[in-house]
Amino acid sequence: MKKIIWVFGESATGKLTLINNLYKGDVETINSFNFQNLQISICEITLEDKNHDKYNNIIDSNQYDDSLIEEDNLYFKKEKGLLRRKGIMYDVETFLNNDSDILLIKGQINDLNPRRGKIVEHFLEKYGNREDLEIEVYILQVTDKKELMERLQTKKWFKEMKDEEEKEKLLNKIPLKKGEHKEEVIRGFNGFNIPIYIIESSNNTYRIEEIINRKSSSIRR
Repeated sequence: MKKIIWVFGESATGKLTLINNLYKGDVETINSFNFQNLQISICEITLEDKNHDKYNNIIDSNQYDDSLIEEDNLYFKKEKGLLRRKGIMYDVETFLNNDSDILLIKGQINDLNPRRGKIVEHFLEKYGNREDLEIEVYILQVTDKKELMERLQTKKWFKEMKDEEEKEKLLNKIPLKKGEHKEEVIRGFNGFNIPIYIIESSNNTYRIEEIINRKSSSIRR
């Protein structure tokens, strides 16, 4: 059965690294998730290091109510958000009609926001109850605060921040943001039989910390 995996996690928890390791066939990572001998595809529109021009001419046949979507601001560009949604839905349809076993989607909190396209909601409405498709969610986390702080400080967007006080505030909010991110993702997939895996990501190794099974609403360690 085909499987789609949404990969979430705060900035610097290693989402892109995990996706690239799985896609490129890193043996240790493949073995960690028991994905041996499986063909893996990636949703390119969700990756920052990919060329997204191929999505511009795609005809979006889905009908959306975008009356709530907000206009451009410092943190959101409407055109880019709509292109992301169109690209995700296009890559999912392509995946369902090719020979791949797994599709990896790099998720972001904006995908859950009704004012930024309701991407996850539209995805779930169309695919969430299909019996011939498995959907899973990974939430990556780095429990070691020092390690996560060090990772954050290597990010381009962090280096470009001019306000040192804001940088310090951001670093101090790390434990709080981890919990907020986790709960927001869980709420976004509520109501569907979709397992959510909380995964400790440290030094390119991965360990499942807990599994939240949506059907039984249970948490297993």
